[in-house]
Amino acid sequence: MSEQGFKSILKAYHPDLVVLVVEDQMMFIKDVKHALPQHRVMFARTVEEAKSCYDEGLPDITFIDIDLPDGNGFELLDYIRARDLEAYVIMLTGSKMQEDVITSQQKGANGYILKPFTKSKIEQTVEKYLGVREKGIQSLLVLTEKHRQAAMQDEKKGD
Repeated sequence: MSEQGFKSILKAYHPDLVVLVVEDQMMFIKDVKHALPQHRVMFARTVEEAKSCYDEGLPDITFIDIDLPDGNGFELLDYIRARDLEAYVIMLTGSKMQEDVITSQQKGANGYILKPFTKSKIEQTVEKYLGVREKGIQSLLVLTEKHRQAAMQDEKKGD
């Protein structure tokens, strides 16, 4: 099994939600933390800090501000996608530039939230992720059952 496949299985069965917020403005960090008190929330203020947090924490959801002090969120999105094609990444920005939305989509972000955002918007994003994760778990269970049945058929043929 590939490392990416193993990470996906780990995430699917991880009971607690791990969220990484990459944001340099304390006001927005507090807003996300306030919106998700029941989850484990990690914070990074720069691209470099975020890379380290991502690799160590295996977050279920990553919120990334596009404008960061040492680079931009798109660079971090590329870094994450190179490691995990199934990562759930939401871009954050105060910019209303259509270009940012298009770039986010092209680079594989799962969503885009315009700042300032509401607690409700963060909660909706988490709920959407949980729905996606549940579908993934169900698909994994179906595949596992099909594999088990095929193995039993092969075993019967061998007898």
